[in-house]
Amino acid sequence: MHSDRRPAAKHHLFRQFQYPTVPLAIYPEDVISHHRAFIARRRSLRPSEEYRDLTPEEWQEFLGHFELRKVALGVCTRDYGTPCQHEHACVRCPQLRPDPAQMPRLQEIHANLLDRLSEAQEQGWLGEVAAIEASIAAAGQKLTAMRQLAAKHAAVHLGMPDFRPSAGRSSPDS
Repeated sequence: MHSDRRPAAKHHLFRQFQYPTVPLAIYPEDVISHHRAFIARRRSLRPSEEYRDLTPEEWQEFLGHFELRKVALGVCTRDYGTPCQHEHACVRCPQLRPDPAQMPRLQEIHANLLDRLSEAQEQGWLGEVAAIEASIAAAGQKLTAMRQLAAKHAAVHLGMPDFRPSAGRSSPDS
């Protein structure tokens, strides 16, 4: 199943970490076969109707689930068939995967929350102050996440390569 050849030069690295031999990245056949047997036993205990083909209506319902997860600030990542426990307060929900393209919208929401906080403090609405402060903190976290995502996925334009010098020609007519 695998070769027992190990790189000799790296043996000293593994010995210093208490490894008796160099670890292999191959699972032994008995581990794989035991796992497959476990899965087969588990399936035999479950009702067979759970393993039937989906009807077209069930498939459409499943696909529709993902369409309903698209929200103004990104995508809700809660599991299939689960209700929204935050009553669609997406800014405060940890299940929201923010879309960096929606950063201006979230910045507007954040500014609005700051205005509402000032009003709540002026009016003495302490319960509202606490709720708005929680929303402001969550909006700040989402903005940070959006900035990190935008920076991580920023495109780097390298331009068109020029092969003429390496090909030994200086013009297409040469």
